[in-house]
Amino acid sequence: MSRAPKRSSRRLPAPDFFDLAGSDPELLASGRIPDPQPGHTPLFRWLARVLQWVEQRLRARGDASLRNAIRAFWALVALVGVFLMVGPVINEPLDFDDVIASAEIDDVDWIARDASIAYVVDRDAEGGFVATVSERFDAEFRNGPESSVARTLLSEYHGHDVGVALTSATIDGAEAEVDVRDAPTTTELRLSRSDGEPLSGTQQIAITYELHDLVVSDVDEATDRAVDSFDWPLFAPTWPQATQGIDVSLTLAPELDDALVRAPQAYVGWLLISGTEWLTPEGESADGVRYAFSNDDALPPNADLYVSATFEPGTFAQPDTTALFWVQTYGPLLPLVLLAVLTLFAFAARRVVWADSAGDPWFLPRSEPPEGLPPMLAAELMGRRRHVELIAELEQAPRGSGDRREAWLRRLARAARRAGTAGNTPTVLRRTGSWGNSDAAVREGLRWVPDSYVRDFFTVAPIAIMLLQWGLLRQLSHQVILAVVWWPAVFVLVSTALAILSNIAVSRPRPLTRAGARTMQQLKGIDVWARTTRLLDRGPLDDPLLPYALLFERPRRAGRAIIGQAAAETGDRGVVRGWRTEHFVSAPALLGLTAAAAVLAGSIVMVSTQPSPYRVDNDFVTWSHDLPGTLYTEVSGFDISAELTRGDDGAARLDVVERLDVVFDDSSSKVPQFAKEWPTERLGQSLGFDLRSVTIDGEPAPHTELPQPETRSLAMLTQFSEVLSGEHEMEIAYSLRSAAVDAPGFDAGQQVRWAAWLSHWEHEYYAEPGDYFGAKLPVRPLRVQLTVAPDLVEELTDAGWLDSDPDRTRIPLERGNVAKPWVAEQSFYTDEPELEDRTHYELRIGSERERADGALVVEIDADRVESRVAEDFTTGAPAGDWTVDADINESLDAYALDLNGDLGALLHFSPGTFAHVEEGAFAQYDREVNLPFVVLFGMLGAVVAASVGVIAFAARARRGASASLRVTSWLTVPLLAVAQCVVFCWVVLPMAGDDVRGGGAIALGALMLTAVITQAVLVARRMPPRGRNGAE
Repeated sequence: MSRAPKRSSRRLPAPDFFDLAGSDPELLASGRIPDPQPGHTPLFRWLARVLQWVEQRLRARGDASLRNAIRAFWALVALVGVFLMVGPVINEPLDFDDVIASAEIDDVDWIARDASIAYVVDRDAEGGFVATVSERFDAEFRNGPESSVARTLLSEYHGHDVGVALTSATIDGAEAEVDVRDAPTTTELRLSRSDGEPLSGTQQIAITYELHDLVVSDVDEATDRAVDSFDWPLFAPTWPQATQGIDVSLTLAPELDDALVRAPQAYVGWLLISGTEWLTPEGESADGVRYAFSNDDALPPNADLYVSATFEPGTFAQPDTTALFWVQTYGPLLPLVLLAVLTLFAFAARRVVWADSAGDPWFLPRSEPPEGLPPMLAAELMGRRRHVELIAELEQAPRGSGDRREAWLRRLARAARRAGTAGNTPTVLRRTGSWGNSDAAVREGLRWVPDSYVRDFFTVAPIAIMLLQWGLLRQLSHQVILAVVWWPAVFVLVSTALAILSNIAVSRPRPLTRAGARTMQQLKGIDVWARTTRLLDRGPLDDPLLPYALLFERPRRAGRAIIGQAAAETGDRGVVRGWRTEHFVSAPALLGLTAAAAVLAGSIVMVSTQPSPYRVDNDFVTWSHDLPGTLYTEVSGFDISAELTRGDDGAARLDVVERLDVVFDDSSSKVPQFAKEWPTERLGQSLGFDLRSVTIDGEPAPHTELPQPETRSLAMLTQFSEVLSGEHEMEIAYSLRSAAVDAPGFDAGQQVRWAAWLSHWEHEYYAEPGDYFGAKLPVRPLRVQLTVAPDLVEELTDAGWLDSDPDRTRIPLERGNVAKPWVAEQSFYTDEPELEDRTHYELRIGSERERADGALVVEIDADRVESRVAEDFTTGAPAGDWTVDADINESLDAYALDLNGDLGALLHFSPGTFAHVEEGAFAQYDREVNLPFVVLFGMLGAVVAASVGVIAFAARARRGASASLRVTSWLTVPLLAVAQCVVFCWVVLPMAGDDVRGGGAIALGALMLTAVITQAVLVARRMPPRGRNGAE
């Protein structure tokens, strides 16, 4: 049973419609009010003049066929863009299958035998690079006679004009007819006999020509210094012939040879088969120092042949960059620039060309409604969508007084309370949804629809250019990228946005006609009258001018004024009671939707900018040999010694000296370099890593330090400019100035963990450098020694070599989480082919001794491992005596020595042993490590809680699901679920398969999705009947 709301006990004073306080009689008496046209910027005015000039010329010379031709042209451009997007790649580089297919000898025109290519390099008068090239080969026409032989050369190289200049060309010693065909980036030399006879059998071809400016300024990968780089493909751009035997020479002028950073290099390759060689001088001649190499193997068509040399910077003068290079670099982005210009023109057309018509130079205050202009049409004319519900209620004002008027006043007050609020958007959209289709203002002659060549252009041209830009980007993605900045995704988004903006500007222009402009002036006159007489504040509410007057006010302010009048007339301060309808979206629902959208955006940004916290492929940079040149060095032996002391500041100090035998492979394609990596942070605390020195063969070694934030480590990379070969002795000295950290677990205290080698260390190396399919030898010496200062020995609570326990907590990137005894025993079997012939040995690995001063010295030395024949329980033979057997020790690898993880030691000390140990650092580190999972499960819990809340509200709702509930159910909760799924993929998918947390997250994620689907279905079934519009 419902009850009528009680009136306020304190009645409001009756309205006084004759209160003129605050009115402005001077404004009423001012007469004409100027109404100037809005001004435009000089840029927009100029753009508009251009558009108007174009429109005038087209209208003067064209008709419907011209308009159709313009549309057809841009449709053709769009089709070209679509073709470039989905069609074949134009001039696509040969892929693996193409090169394989071209290797058919029967398909080639001729075969080159005993080829000889000689480059003589010098500097021209301006200091630029110039090479005189002589090519000689025997062309065997095994598939029939040919009219000519073609040799294609590059004429554009890294923005330089190569300047191909033919000196001579002969066939069998006689001058040949040469047809030079220039293309933008290539020059084709087509040779034929001077007597016109076809080429058949075997013909000797000789060509001599000059090339210029083949050197570019670059940064040397080995030393990270500026250099002049010569890296020239001798067969470029293509060599579609098979080749049997080739000799190549490179002769450098003496001053150029002195400017070499390192020896020149030659490369020959075909698909996965390749070979490189660092060239050595073969002698000097009048032309300079000669380097040469030869290849007797048969080369299939489209083989690669390179010669490269690195010179000191400034050796050669650099030419100006060619215009063609800039066109090739930025030309593909010209559609994007054109789109930006068109967007400016489109907005200029909307603002200036299709501007509203001018009315009278002035208007008068008006106290009567415009003739033939109902309030709803006025609202549509002015585009006042948020006023519509309020105007609709004002139009329904009853005559007289009584219950009908009071009911109307309450409806009006409730509509006024909703006016201008974000939650009323669904109602506004429902009431004004037909405005775009009806075009009532156009039908009444108040606005007009532009129909011109310019509008046709802006309707189709941006879309066509956008598709063309997409197509060009797709085509370029298959080519060598020349642009310095290459962000195809950004280019696609920008071109799309510009095309959309252009179309929005011209999609529905509805400028005012002169009649419409004069009508707008009448409405402005009503606004002047209303503001002068304070109509909105004084009323009456059924004044016919009021619906027009409030169009010039913000809907929220107009609503407050109307509520005040309605409350004064009804005497009820609660006149807006029940103002929320079922179509109204409450503020909490809107805030929840906004928060969900923000969470989703934040999730996307986070996963796009941050690495996955638990990915299994997150490993040390030296493990994957990603650093240049490190693939071609190996360690053949090492002797690493460390000493743990208490520093002057009371911190744990670990001083380490590594003596390494490093083998350099000079058959590499890059300058061989050596890299080593060490942890610099542990459990949230810096270890104070300090790389003191790096030497090779007793001399300082050039190197660089590369911090690795993702693995909390530092990599040392050598920067040798010369190509080293064979075995060299390296010594690396470093210190950990704060080696102790706050230890986790039940044996909490202070912990020092030292990894002499990370887990990816190699225990074998190739017997012959570069023979990667040959035999391997064990790394020897293999020795690690740790000395603990005498004053620290008594503080030790547990210590030993690093070992792994799967039942103990594992720290990411650490392979080794427990300590095993300094001296450990291990079983070992010899490797005879037959099992019964194998001998079972017991190994005693490691040593422990106390130095005279009380220091603890522990050591692992593969050459000092003790062994004995194990006891035979089947025959009863006792175990043998412990001895050091060199033959057995030589065969021991890392697995036999039980050194499968990080190679080093783990030492536990009593609390307070060392200073500068950050208390609580591990707790902070643990929180940071687990934070992604906390966020993941927190978001999951929020989604489930929101789903349960929606289900509860939907089940209790008597009148069906309100708009607030529907927004929450169909928008807010799914957005949160999508955000959680984004974080889920970021956290869980890259995890190791044996991580139980991943399985739990998957199960709970399935529960979350079930809850999301359930609440959405339940709300859909609780929808109110169509057409209902009650209050909540």
